[in-house]
Amino acid sequence: MTSRERDVLNLLLRGFTNKQIAGHFQISAYTARDHVSSLLKKNNVRSRGELMALHR
Repeated sequence: MTSRERDVLNLLLRGFTNKQIAGHFQISAYTARDHVSSLLKKNNVRSRGELMALHR
């Protein structure tokens, strides 16, 4: 997991949406979505909920 993905994961765990993550890091919503998708793949889960449950 990259440092940016760790940062995105921390925001996900706080309940941020992709749009809010994008605003926080001043990146596009598409880039935020790509980071979340990468996290899902690397953690072998299918949803944000599963990802959050895995890391709580």
